[in-house]
Amino acid sequence: MLTRLRALIPLIALALTVFLAAAPLVEGVGPYSLTISPTVPVSLGSTITMTLTVTGGTRNSAYTVTFDVVKPNGTGSATVSRVVTTDNRGNGAVSQFYPDPSFTAVSGTVATDVGGVYNVFVNQTSPTYIGTVATDTFTVSSKLNVVISQPIPGTVVQRGQTTTISTTVSALSGPDNAAVVHVYSPSMVNLTLQQTSPGVYTYNYLVSASDPTGIWTIVAQASDSIGNSGQSTPVNVTITKNDLIVQSLATYNSKGQPVTSFSAGDTIYALFRVQYSSGGAYLTSGQYPVQLINPSGALVANLTAAYDSSRFGFYTSIGFPVSTFAAGGTWTVGISANSINDGYGNTGPGVTTSVPIQILTSHLVVDSFVTYDSKSQPTTSFSASDTIYAFFQVHYSSGGAYLTNGRFAVELINPSGVLVANLTATYDSSRSGFYTATGYPVSASTTGGTWTIGISANSISDGSGNTGPDLTTTIPIQIVPSPLSYWPFVVAGIVAVLGAVVTVKRFDTSLEGFQHLEQMMGGQLPRGSSILLLGDIGSGKTILSYQLLHDELESGRLCALLSYDAFPEDVQARMTDFGWDIISHLRKGRLKIIDCYSGLAGQGEGAIKDPSDLTELNIQITAFIAKAKGGPVTVVLDSLTPIFNGVDEKQAINFIQTLGAKVKMTGGLFIETAARGAIPDDAAAKLKTMADGVIELGIVRSRGRSHRFLSVPKMERRRISSDSVPFQIDRTRGFVFRVSRFRLLKKRLFDFLVQHHIFRIAESGKRRPKPPPIKVPPPRPR
Repeated sequence: MLTRLRALIPLIALALTVFLAAAPLVEGVGPYSLTISPTVPVSLGSTITMTLTVTGGTRNSAYTVTFDVVKPNGTGSATVSRVVTTDNRGNGAVSQFYPDPSFTAVSGTVATDVGGVYNVFVNQTSPTYIGTVATDTFTVSSKLNVVISQPIPGTVVQRGQTTTISTTVSALSGPDNAAVVHVYSPSMVNLTLQQTSPGVYTYNYLVSASDPTGIWTIVAQASDSIGNSGQSTPVNVTITKNDLIVQSLATYNSKGQPVTSFSAGDTIYALFRVQYSSGGAYLTSGQYPVQLINPSGALVANLTAAYDSSRFGFYTSIGFPVSTFAAGGTWTVGISANSINDGYGNTGPGVTTSVPIQILTSHLVVDSFVTYDSKSQPTTSFSASDTIYAFFQVHYSSGGAYLTNGRFAVELINPSGVLVANLTATYDSSRSGFYTATGYPVSASTTGGTWTIGISANSISDGSGNTGPDLTTTIPIQIVPSPLSYWPFVVAGIVAVLGAVVTVKRFDTSLEGFQHLEQMMGGQLPRGSSILLLGDIGSGKTILSYQLLHDELESGRLCALLSYDAFPEDVQARMTDFGWDIISHLRKGRLKIIDCYSGLAGQGEGAIKDPSDLTELNIQITAFIAKAKGGPVTVVLDSLTPIFNGVDEKQAINFIQTLGAKVKMTGGLFIETAARGAIPDDAAAKLKTMADGVIELGIVRSRGRSHRFLSVPKMERRRISSDSVPFQIDRTRGFVFRVSRFRLLKKRLFDFLVQHHIFRIAESGKRRPKPPPIKVPPPRPR
C-alpha cells in the first residue's frame, strides 16, 4: 500500500502544476514612472512630450490610464485616455504630446498659452481603478530676451548723421523670427525695426535737424503673435547739434559776374551756401544778414540773403549800390559768427566768414570805337553820297560795368584840323553801345584825305562824378574824292596795284600754324575767363573748339564737352581724323562728354534726356566741377543754338552767365560756340558783352570755293590784333593761317623796339580803341 502511494506522488505533483498553469491570473499594480521633455522651461506655444513607463507589471497585460494636465492658476485643464501594453516581462510605455487634438478640454484651452507651472497627473482606470499613479510638472515662460547691440551706451550722434539700431530677440526655444520690435526716436516717433537675419532686427535712423539735443534713451520692446514679449535694458545716446558751415562766399556785380572789384555805378551782391557739418545736406530755407564793412571798419550795410534755387545758394537779391562817394580801398563782405540758425538750434558759422573786395575810384574808358557807312558796314573809307556814323562803348576802368545812358558828342575834323561837325551819340540797346543815329553826309565837294573822328578828353560823364576818357580818343578815316575826275589815274593805279598784289601775294604769303592765334590774342587764352566763338555756319567754330579742347587736355587740365551738335562717338571720330587723341583722356577720366545731342535726336539715351532741362545740366556741371576739388576746369559748350531754341532768351542768358561764373571761379576756361543768325541779334550782343574774349569766324563762298576769315575783336587782359586773317582747315594741323611775311617782320621789329625802349608807348594804361567784330569778312583779293 505504501509502495503504491509513493508511486503516485510524481503524478500528483505534475497534475498540480498543470492546474496552476491553467488557472486565471490576478492583475496587480505595476511600478509607474513619468518623464516630461524638455526638462527646462519652454516658451509659449511650445509642445511637451510626456512618457509613462511601466516596469515589472503583469506580463502581457493592458493598463488604461488618463493624463490630466492642469494649467497654472486654474486657467484650464484637459484629459486624455491612453493604454499601456506590457510585454512578457511586464514592461511597457506610452508617449503623449501636449497640446494635442486627442485631449478633451475640461476647462480653458488645450495649449501652452499661459506662463507658469503645468501639473500632470496620471491615473490608472483599468483593469482596476487605482487613481493617481504618477505626477510631474513642466514650466512655460512668456518672456522674450531682447538685447540692443547697436548703438553702444555713450555713443554721440550729431544731427544729420545716421545711427544704426540693432537688436537680437530670442525666446527660450531660440531666435524669435516672428517678433515685432520697435523703439522710439528722440522726437518720440514709433520706429519699427526690420528683421535682417534670424532673431536680428535693425533700423537705420537719420537724426533730423528737428530732433531734440541731449540724452536719447533707447529701449527696444518686442512681442510675437503667441504672447511672448520682452524689452531691452535702456541704452543712452547723446544727440548734439549740427554746426552750419558757410561755403563758397562770393561777390557778384550787377551783370551777374563773380568779381571782387567794384567801382562807382556798380552794385555789390553776395552768394553763399550753408552746409551741415555732418556732411551732405545743405540748408535751403531762411533769411540771413550779410555785413558790408568799409576800410575804416564801420558797418555800412546789412544785406539780406534768401535762398535762390536757381543759384543753389543764398543770394542778396537787393545789393549795395556803389556811389561815387564810397571810400576806395579794401572792404569786407562777411557773415557774423552764429548768425545763421535753421530754426532747430543748429547754428553757424563757428567764426565770422568774410571775403575782401576792392572799391575802385573809376574813370570812363572809351572802347570799340568804330565808324560805319550808310549800309551799316564797319569801314574807315567813305566817298561821296555816303554817310559817316560812329559807334563806341564806354566802360568803367574797374573792368566791370558798361555805361548805358547819356548823350555824348563825337567830333569830326577835316585834314586841315578844322572841326566840321559835332555828332550826337546816344545809347542803342540793340547794338550794346553808343551810336550816332544822325550821321555826317559826305558830298562830292567834301575835301578828300585823312579825317579824324574823336571823343574829347573828359567829355563823357555818368552823372555820378565819373568822367572820361582821360585822353582824347580818335580814329582816322579816309574821305575818297569822286573817282570820275581821276579815272585815268585810277586805271593806271589799278594796273600797278594789281601787279603789286600779284607779286606780293606770290612772295609774301606764309602759312602759320595754330600758334598764330596766340599772336593775334596777345598771348594764350587768359585763365579764369569765358570765350565766345561766334561765326557763320560752316566757318569752323566746332573744329576750333575741338582744337582748343585738345590743347587743354594735353596741358593736363580736367575738361568737359557739352555736345549739342554731335553724338559722343562722332566727336571722337572727328577729333581722331585731325590726329587729336581723346580716347586716352576719356579712359583716364580727364575728359567727360555730356551727351545733349541724343535727346535732341529723339533717341532719349543721352546723358541729358531733355536738353532743355537746364537744371539737370547745371547739376551735372556742378558735380563735374566738384570732382576737380578746387582745381581749374575747362568746359566747352558746342553749341548755344539748341539752348536758345529750347528755352526763352532770358533763361538761356541766365544759365550761360551762371555756368560761366562757376567755371571761371575755378580759374579755368568756359568756351562756347554760337552761329551768327541762328540766335537772336540782341542775344548775340549780350553774349559778346558777357564774354571776356570774342573770336569771330566768317566764310565767303564765291565761284565754288570757300574763303574763311578769323578776327579777335575782344580779349580781356590782352593786347590784341583786331585784323581779320584768312585761314584754312588742314586735316593734319587743324587751323592754318595765311599771314603776310612783311607784316610779321614789321610786328617783330616793333616788339623789339618796344622791348629795348627805343620806341616807347604812352604809359597811360589805355589801349587804342578797337573796332567791334567785323560781321562780313573782306572780299578775297584777286
